[in-house]
Amino acid sequence: MKKISSDVLFFVFVALAVAGLPPSCFSQSVSSPAAAKYASAIEIPVAAFFRRAQYSQMLLSPDGRKLGAIAPIKGRDNLVIIDLEKRTSAVITNFSNEDVSDFTWIDNNRLFLRFGDLQEETGNLRLKGVYAINADGQFVRDLLRPTIRHNSQAGTANRFTILSQTFDGSGDVIAEMNERNRNFTDVYRYNTRTGEYKLLTADSPGNVLNWIVDRDLIPRIAIRLEERADAGSSRHNSIWHRVGLDQPWQQIGYTSNTASNTNPGGSIIPISFDFDNKTLYVSSNMGRDRRAIYKYDIAHKKLGELVAEHPLIDLSGGLIFSRAKKTLVGIRSNAEKPDTEWLDSDMQKLQSKIDKALPKTINTFRLADDNEKYLLITASSESESGIYYLYNAEKATLEKVASTREWLPAELMSERRFIKYKARDGLEIPAWVTIPRLPNGASEKNLPLIVHIHGGPWVRSYYGAQWGRWPTAQFFASRGYVVLEPEPRGSTGFGKKHYASSFKQWGLTMQDDITDGALYLAAEGLVNKDRMCLFGGSYGGYATLQGLVKDPDLWRCGSAYVAVSDLELLQTVAWSDTARQSDYFETDYKRLVGDKEADREQFQKTSPARNADKIKAPLMLTMGGQDARVPLIHGTTMRGAMEKAGKKIEYKVYSGEAHGFNKDENVVDFYSRTEQFFAEYLKK
Repeated sequence: MKKISSDVLFFVFVALAVAGLPPSCFSQSVSSPAAAKYASAIEIPVAAFFRRAQYSQMLLSPDGRKLGAIAPIKGRDNLVIIDLEKRTSAVITNFSNEDVSDFTWIDNNRLFLRFGDLQEETGNLRLKGVYAINADGQFVRDLLRPTIRHNSQAGTANRFTILSQTFDGSGDVIAEMNERNRNFTDVYRYNTRTGEYKLLTADSPGNVLNWIVDRDLIPRIAIRLEERADAGSSRHNSIWHRVGLDQPWQQIGYTSNTASNTNPGGSIIPISFDFDNKTLYVSSNMGRDRRAIYKYDIAHKKLGELVAEHPLIDLSGGLIFSRAKKTLVGIRSNAEKPDTEWLDSDMQKLQSKIDKALPKTINTFRLADDNEKYLLITASSESESGIYYLYNAEKATLEKVASTREWLPAELMSERRFIKYKARDGLEIPAWVTIPRLPNGASEKNLPLIVHIHGGPWVRSYYGAQWGRWPTAQFFASRGYVVLEPEPRGSTGFGKKHYASSFKQWGLTMQDDITDGALYLAAEGLVNKDRMCLFGGSYGGYATLQGLVKDPDLWRCGSAYVAVSDLELLQTVAWSDTARQSDYFETDYKRLVGDKEADREQFQKTSPARNADKIKAPLMLTMGGQDARVPLIHGTTMRGAMEKAGKKIEYKVYSGEAHGFNKDENVVDFYSRTEQFFAEYLKK
């Protein structure tokens, strides 16, 4: 191995031994068809684009001697452990009907993992279990006790959440559990080896949704659910604090949920205590549009020193602490591209050296908790889906550990650009444009366009280095299409105004934001206005349908999946998971989207299934037979309306899928059908 020079890192490539992996598993999890040569991206088959990453979520053990990672084994995501000293790998779970969704290290030899059936298009976990397991696969313990399983609601978030490791080798964690109450949590010290636990919040403020512990593992912040003033009001959660373990709880402010972003005065979101156990870091939009990171003055219940802000996005976390230095050392953000602002000069120097060694990628590193001589680096870019490197500060070496998708050649992937354009009412819309790699001499002019509309709609979905379970933009770009991925009003993470301006605007200004992005690219000359199609799922499916209704002469075609087709139907279908588990449709839905009685005229205008006669372009509609978020009736209603109006529709239901498509064969089939559909109407 080569030593680091004064200004640059040199790296070597290390092939890890795989004796711990059975050949059948190895061929599916870490083998690579890299030998396959493609002259251009269009030759890469659909299955290669949507094949699961061979390694993901890689994490160093606290002592830096082992790596954990998720890898697909027999079609399901399982947990793999790599021993860095022995250079061996082993699969320590063998799920065949579920997936390991995420994991973390409890100590140097024990891990925590959650598993479930990852069927949601949004990536939400359908929880099946929570386990602790040794790094050699031994001493497995189910952490969801029978009472917790009984209390947990089907489809809800994990009711066992680790707040902190204990860093003492005991196998204990500090965890939130709903042991005493079905809907609310307490904090426990839980021994993952014996199953014994101790309640730490017997004097809870009550109705607590989330907790924050300090560096001494004492619960110090509680987020309590408050009742609505009335059905038409948003819900606000209160923040409670105590000075120490035996001190009384006192309310210090209000925190944010989706609805409270509309508060003119803003709110605060507690993040973490510093190592002095006095400094509380919070995210706040009080007196400003976009959230920033502050120190919070608990005694006077007001914001203190501004720590970090960003001109484009909300900052709601991303704090990096060093246990060795016992201080905040950096802040991560992801605006146009991922970025780290290092507050520590040593970390900044190291970042500069790594960036010189790996100049073509965005390089993010994580410190081992108990041994900061080891760093795990993730190198990715718009064209590189991700490579993991291990850095040893003591030996000054950098090793390649694994690629996530080495079968997708970075040199054939497409360019991705960040843009901003103005909607017709002047609101600035951030967006990403993926531009196909063209033959030498070809002009970036007059290209066909696919507008990819995200679900939610109150989420942020797109980033500069856009790799995940479904690299949709790269796939469509490989087929010769420009792909526009806008964050229209309603998308979160871009400030209060961007979010709140979406209320009661489904199919109206929210729709115009999408259309205006396509027209902007056409005016720039990049795309051909006569060859543009819409694509999206969930809310994105709704916007695809509504786009064909609202601007029937603009769009050549539309492909929608798990799509909302009728706004009144969405509010009245009592068997959806949202209706069963909350009062959303009788409260927030009326304020954010509208009401079937008060807004009957608007719902008539903005429900695609009621306006199928206005559609001129061909439609491809795909639904999940087990979808509880947008039940199948939305698909059958839209299909019936299209057929009655004599319109062209290609309709399919994947009977075993839910709100999105996860089974590999269905994913490949869906994108293969979509590729053929777009080729028929955009290649002309």
